[in-house]
Amino acid sequence: MKKTFTFIFSVFAFLIVQAQVSISTDFTDQTKEKEELHNIWRVANRISPENGVVVRNGVDVNTVRMIGGINKTVNGKRVPDYDYDPVRYDSVNNKYVYNFTALLSRINTIRNSNTKLFQIVLDQPSWAFQHGYTFIPNGQSYNGTDFKESERITIYGNSLPPKDRVAFRDFVKAMVQELIDTYGETEVLSWRFRVGSEIETPDHWRGTKQDFIAHFQDIEQSVRAILPEAKIGLHTREPNFFYKNGSETNYKGEPFASFADGLIEYCFNNNLRYDFWGISDYIIVNNSRSLKLSEKFDQLFAPLTNHSKWNANAKLDVMEYAPIISIAPPEEDGGSFLRAATTHAELVDLTFSHMFYKNQNKGLDQIYRWGIRTGRNDGVIAVVNNMVGKKRYETTVSGTPKVSSNKLDAIFAKGDANNKFDVLVYNYNDSSLNYRDSEAVEVSFNLEVPVGTKIYYRNALYGKEQNKFQAFLENEPASGWIKNRWDRKGTPERVLNAAGLAAWAVYDHKTPYTFSKWINIITEARVTSGSGSMITLSTEIPSFGYRKFEFQIEPDFVQELSPAKVIWTTTEDFQPFKPASAGMVIDTENDLLTLNFVESGWGFPMAEITNLKINSDNYDTLRLRARNTTDNVGIQMVANVPGQDFSSGRKVVNIPLNQGFENFEIDISDWSLWQGIINQFKIYSRTKTGSLIIDSIEFVPRTDATVLNVTLTQEGEGLLNYKSGTCFAGRELKLLAIPDEGWEFAGWTGAIVSMDNPIDITVETDLNIKATFSKVLSINDVIFNKKTTVFPNPSETGIFRLSSEEIWEVYAISGVKILSGKGNQIDLSNFKQGIYLLKTENKSFKLLKL
Repeated sequence: MKKTFTFIFSVFAFLIVQAQVSISTDFTDQTKEKEELHNIWRVANRISPENGVVVRNGVDVNTVRMIGGINKTVNGKRVPDYDYDPVRYDSVNNKYVYNFTALLSRINTIRNSNTKLFQIVLDQPSWAFQHGYTFIPNGQSYNGTDFKESERITIYGNSLPPKDRVAFRDFVKAMVQELIDTYGETEVLSWRFRVGSEIETPDHWRGTKQDFIAHFQDIEQSVRAILPEAKIGLHTREPNFFYKNGSETNYKGEPFASFADGLIEYCFNNNLRYDFWGISDYIIVNNSRSLKLSEKFDQLFAPLTNHSKWNANAKLDVMEYAPIISIAPPEEDGGSFLRAATTHAELVDLTFSHMFYKNQNKGLDQIYRWGIRTGRNDGVIAVVNNMVGKKRYETTVSGTPKVSSNKLDAIFAKGDANNKFDVLVYNYNDSSLNYRDSEAVEVSFNLEVPVGTKIYYRNALYGKEQNKFQAFLENEPASGWIKNRWDRKGTPERVLNAAGLAAWAVYDHKTPYTFSKWINIITEARVTSGSGSMITLSTEIPSFGYRKFEFQIEPDFVQELSPAKVIWTTTEDFQPFKPASAGMVIDTENDLLTLNFVESGWGFPMAEITNLKINSDNYDTLRLRARNTTDNVGIQMVANVPGQDFSSGRKVVNIPLNQGFENFEIDISDWSLWQGIINQFKIYSRTKTGSLIIDSIEFVPRTDATVLNVTLTQEGEGLLNYKSGTCFAGRELKLLAIPDEGWEFAGWTGAIVSMDNPIDITVETDLNIKATFSKVLSINDVIFNKKTTVFPNPSETGIFRLSSEEIWEVYAISGVKILSGKGNQIDLSNFKQGIYLLKTENKSFKLLKL
């Protein structure tokens, strides 16, 4: 179906672009329904943090080098750093001595940062386990038994297999027991234990394949001896890895190459279980081979999953990932690999995400990233994550793009309620980084609603103009902003020279990624057999760009306007609750808020919810349904007390121990902390064990709170996002008027007079507000349609005539009335050129004075 749009004010012709590529799905076909989209981007990599971690909300942490074996530089030379080793060798008494203080301290810094520990990496063994080795001089040949002196310490630290395997196994058991004694079995079971990091890389592991297989066996069996259901896995290089084409060998004269086949075989034959398997993949955007993302599963994972002895229950992760310009910068600047910052990087992230989701049923689970600090834009990953929880549907792509190497595709997703649909269409090229013309695309899908159903949608476009750095570089002076030898696709903080950095610091990006206003479309008859109807839209997708569509069915779009309820009772409701201190682990599954109190050294573990904006004047009762399995009946609560702070005047609710759910009503009408606007609410207890399980929390309105009437009406064809109703005084509303196809918004009148749409209002008194929609008229309508009521429009003279005498008013585009009268002529000759709003008793029009 072709869509034709006619613009009447300054454009009097239209151009139909014929789509060459069609992208579609069928939301009514269960065979096209795939897995639910989950957050594949929720893990950040960190190196054994000493002072906590700073990552974005909702991101968990994978922490490497946690059992010591790291190095430091002294006088320009690498030497062992023993400060973080949880085990030392006592040569006097000939025994290994454990001290887990440093390990627990680093774990606590993560937990105290209100961040969930996802995975502990057991990679570089503690230096104590080099005891017993004999090292041969660097100039000598390997003897098949000993390592060379240069291998005693690598850039990552200790990369040698433990010499005393029995002592190492005892250490691992003691470490796991210490973790359980400190944090409890439940929390430790929530962590994953990874063995090694890119193990076939010599600087990570100087031993042989058989050495590592034995090492994995030692850790797997030792951990499970203490914690049988622990989640254990490993991190290798890609299955076809061959280090430096075999030019460098290990101490047995073997080249460093993939361990994958040997590991899989040995684990299967010896009843060893890996629960997950990770591989690294840095996408070098300047390398066309690296950009072949459609081949990534076959390259990275298929040789594993196709192995006859593969553990089909194992999860597959990419444990190090980034779109980069190069592994090393062109000159030393204190950084490591140079990240890509242009739309190429965004499209790599998006295309890689889609590859992951397409192979989700084969075990693909998570992608780990370095960085992910607060204050950084997550780009297209945030766009993808906005679709999490919806069901993905298989995509059909047909036709030929204008640029034959362009890869046009889309992620289609549907919400469980069958009334929300997302389509994320993108244009990727794995052969060239050059920007080409946009591709015309027809997007369509079948859905289970009758023909003629009105669907509302909006869209947001991302291309070069929406990329802040590329938009910034459009203004680059002839003197240049990029440092010599640095790639202009790299991150601005590293590639810009002094002048560029100064300009970047004050740059105001005028064209960010932003959604359009909501508009509507009417579903039509399907072109294939089946129930329901279909939607078809024509659009354009820029080179290395994407467009996100969001669709909603009308009943789900309009909100009820009623005195605000403040209640939490579902998993979705409870998810904004976060730990406010150490010692608190939160679970929101099964429509419950479970606050787990654990040993942490912090006396009062706390949970909080923020950004509430509750007017305390309107509520006087807190209603709670909960049960208590801690060792303290006293559950404490405060309002507007940030972070880990305490305050006098806290509320204490005594909840009996180890009983079923009970209901509690707490009078907060005279609570000293219940004042003004409540932005934060916190729950805590002086306990280090057990749980507080909450079924619901509700703030109950006062019976004498001021309730005001808001009456919303409309003229013309369109939709308002609120229905008429009542609300508390002080309620903030964002009113949005959505015109039907062929109509346009013409302004608010009544208590509010404005052309702003949407418009923010604060309800302080009863309101009566009217939204007016006017029909869009083409020039042909004006000249040839006998029913036209105003002409000429546009007018060069400023004289407009009505087909009959009317009482009329004219408003400026700002909403200010400038003229009124009665008759069939409106004279705007003394007013400047522009758009005006004409209102008669029965209709509204836009007038254009040329």
